[in-house]
Amino acid sequence: MLKDLIRNKVVISILSCSIIVTSTYIVKASGYEPGSSGDPVVTKSYVDMKIDELAKNVTEVIENINTNKQKPDTEVKPEDKSSNELEIVQIEAGQSIILESGSEIILRGGEGSIIDSELGGIADLTQGIDLRGGYDVPANHLLMVPRSDGRGIVAKTNCIFMVKGGYEVK
Repeated sequence: MLKDLIRNKVVISILSCSIIVTSTYIVKASGYEPGSSGDPVVTKSYVDMKIDELAKNVTEVIENINTNKQKPDTEVKPEDKSSNELEIVQIEAGQSIILESGSEIILRGGEGSIIDSELGGIADLTQGIDLRGGYDVPANHLLMVPRSDGRGIVAKTNCIFMVKGGYEVK
C-alpha cells in the first residue's frame, strides 16, 4: 500500500510538471506577432491583406510610369540609350570603328587589327593586357577603350562586333 501511494505521488508530480511546461510554451507562443519568425504560420486574412498592399503599390508604380511616359522631358536621348545597350555592328574590310571613352567591344566574327594612340592601346579585360597598334584583335574577348583619342579597330575582313557605348564607323 505504501508503494502504491509513492507511485501515485510520482505519477502526479510528473503530470503536474508536464502540464506546467506545456502551459508555459502555449502562453509564450501566443505572444508572437503573426507572420514573424517566432510565429511563421499565418491566416488567410493576413496573406490577403499583404497581397492587397502589394497590388496597391504595383498599381501606383504603373500609374507613375504611365504619367512619366506622357511627359516629353523624360524621354531617353539616343546617345544615352546607346551607351547602356549592346549593339551589333557590322563593318566591311578596310573600314574602322573608332570608340569613345568607356566603350566596350567584342569581336564576334572576322579579323581586325588594333588602332592605338600615343597614350596607349585598348584594354583586353579578358586577358588583362593592353593591346597596342597592329595587334590582331582576339575573338570573343571583352575590350575597353579608356579615352576618346582615336582608339579603335580596323577590319582586315568583314567583321561583326558587339559594342556598348559610343562609336563611329569610318
